Amino acid sequence: MNRILVVVILLAGLAYAQQSEPAPQAAPAPQVARTNITQRVQAPTYSDSYCAGFISDQPVPHDHYIAGGWETPNSTRFADRDYVYLTGGGYQEGARYTILRPLKDPNSQPYTLEQRSLMSGLGQPYSEMGRLRIIGVNGNTGIAQVEFACDGMAPGDLAVPFAAKDIPPLRTGVKFDRFAPANGKTTGRIVMFKDFDTLGGTGHKVYLNIGSSQGLKVGDYLRAVRSYKEVEKDQVDSISFHAVNYEDTQDKVPQFPLGSLGELPRRSLGEMVILNVTPKSATAMITFSLEAILIGDTVELEEAPPPPPPAAAAPMNPPIISCAANPASIRVGETSTVTCDASSPDNRPVQINFASNGGTMTQRDNLGMLTSAEPGAISVKATATDDRNLSSVALTSVNVEAPPPAPVAARANEIAFKTSSAYVDNRAKAVLDDIALHLQQDPNSSVMLVGFAEPKEARAKTLAQRRADNAAAYLTKTKGIDPARVHTKSSPEAGKKDDIWMVPAGAQMP
Repeated sequence: MNRILVVVILLAGLAYAQQSEPAPQAAPAPQVARTNITQRVQAPTYSDSYCAGFISDQPVPHDHYIAGGWETPNSTRFADRDYVYLTGGGYQEGARYTILRPLKDPNSQPYTLEQRSLMSGLGQPYSEMGRLRIIGVNGNTGIAQVEFACDGMAPGDLAVPFAAKDIPPLRTGVKFDRFAPANGKTTGRIVMFKDFDTLGGTGHKVYLNIGSSQGLKVGDYLRAVRSYKEVEKDQVDSISFHAVNYEDTQDKVPQFPLGSLGELPRRSLGEMVILNVTPKSATAMITFSLEAILIGDTVELEEAPPPPPPAAAAPMNPPIISCAANPASIRVGETSTVTCDASSPDNRPVQINFASNGGTMTQRDNLGMLTSAEPGAISVKATATDDRNLSSVALTSVNVEAPPPAPVAARANEIAFKTSSAYVDNRAKAVLDDIALHLQQDPNSSVMLVGFAEPKEARAKTLAQRRADNAAAYLTKTKGIDPARVHTKSSPEAGKKDDIWMVPAGAQMP
């Protein structure tokens, strides 16, 4: 009678949930699908997948397990962010481990007479308790911190290397037919509920006696069904089949023969999605149920939903590119660098290539360098191309200026001498003082002093050179001008003077 009471309570809860369903015009919660029967739960969460547990015929090694924790022996339950110690050695800092607990059924008797036979050969049930991360190693002991806890971990719980799981999405857009006939696909039985529950509904985890050897994989959907022939085998539910009349007012009504129960449509109880598979077993989560689902109920692999219609091809946008030259104006022989900013609205990889209608164009990564030996305006074209061969162009103008005219020497002044004399008098010194000041202000320039003499003057040729040399001596010795910047020569032309030529840097001597 206890079982009957539990079923009644669960069914009452399911009925209340359906009556309390929001009005049709209410917007459904995100990621929640609706059928013609009832509302499905959201897709399996991280906790659903990583805390579901499993049955395996491959025993988990017992050499790595929780020995204790920060507050051992006072604390024997460890939860999120607690520190625990693992035995067994071989740990590396940063490694993650899943904590498993081998289970034994606290119930002294199986739920049904055939539960033991259904479980036979499937292996050991394990509960997934959570995940640890190694934060330190002390000899053979791994110091770990709980990163994710499904339930309280305890000393003796086993540690195995963490393996990521695929979390199946919720299937939508498929109408559930509660009277669907058998489809001929793989079938199995529910052999156990998580936490040793005896029955369950939406959100509960169940263990099946079929697995990857029968072609099951994570994300597959199965239908839970129960035939009336199976109900007849139940010692409680079959009692009603033996009633003489269904109503007290019925008189000599025909009775459907029990031997023909197999002809009645089977009852589709709900759906479940596979969370984890081993060769002989699988763990599933009930996504919705029409009534209580029991140990021993049959499950049937459902047809995969038809693929969604191909999505409309997304518009393909070409890259976006903008460029700037620095400097925008150069002289002949100088270089301008063209820098471009290119991106794809569709997040595609983009490559830039440069070309120009003049000068010499070189490229380094996404930079273009322009050098020209001819003056004029040059257009630089930068083309951004993505991996779909879509491209865009940006034009940048660089102005190449003609080089400045070459510097030339210029006659700046002259100083006069008396007949047959090379003496630099005060008037000449005043002129040379100005020349010295100019040389000081322009340290890259130099001066050429050209001496003249009249043919009738004694030793005219020598006198012309002495006049230039004496002026040079005044500039270097008296005014401190570097002798390397002061040049002299004599002229064959007639005159009683020195011509003074200022020679800019790069100019030829007169």
